[in-house]
Amino acid sequence: MNLAELLKYTAGQYLDDRTEMVDGDGDSLWSDDFLVRQLNEAQRKLARRAWCIIEEGVVPAGVISLVTGVAVYALHKSVLRVYWAMPSDQTWPLARTSETRLLGQRNVDDGNFNIDTSVVAETGRPVAFATDAGTRQMRVFRTPSATENGLAISLKIARLPITWFTVDNMDGAPEVPEDYHELLCRYAAGKALTLPNVDGQQRAIGRELLAEFDQEVREARQDRQRAEMEPAAWNFVSSTASL
Repeated sequence: MNLAELLKYTAGQYLDDRTEMVDGDGDSLWSDDFLVRQLNEAQRKLARRAWCIIEEGVVPAGVISLVTGVAVYALHKSVLRVYWAMPSDQTWPLARTSETRLLGQRNVDDGNFNIDTSVVAETGRPVAFATDAGTRQMRVFRTPSATENGLAISLKIARLPITWFTVDNMDGAPEVPEDYHELLCRYAAGKALTLPNVDGQQRAIGRELLAEFDQEVREARQDRQRAEMEPAAWNFVSSTASL
């Protein structure tokens, strides 16, 4: 659904709030501006809690460019999680670790990331990254040299929406998957029905709609977690492995 359809569905099916008048302006209790704000908030909550927007190498959030002598890079404000980072000229991702380990012992002279040795090469082609350098900041190691200047790093990320609804563009579509479009309407209606100027019976209905939203967001997160599950690995216990 686009924004016009979301508003029509929310106001018509949940709020009964779009009466067409024979003459004069239409009768409505909740403005499009209010409902648009709540639809945006529903997208934000859903994406932040369930990580339902996952993509790789898509600008502006999924690509960074290396700069000579710069080790820490600001991530796009929409980024919630960086799954992996891969230079555009190779087919394997950088090693992922913490900033503390990046700034401690490391050995990259043989092309591997070995935390157990103290051989340090401070500049050159990055081999590892950490995303705890600061809020939405990513540190790479090694610090890029002039040779790596401009090299694009593709990121696989979970993110918030980037383009939000506005009343000036009724053709705008949600960035969250289509599975959850109706859920956005329920949240917006729930927020509308829990405003102070709404009577008690309608507030109860609004609270039920918001509770339904919270439950379905939890289920969306579970769906994503199940989709990311890896096959179980064999584990052998030495005390029982002998014949």
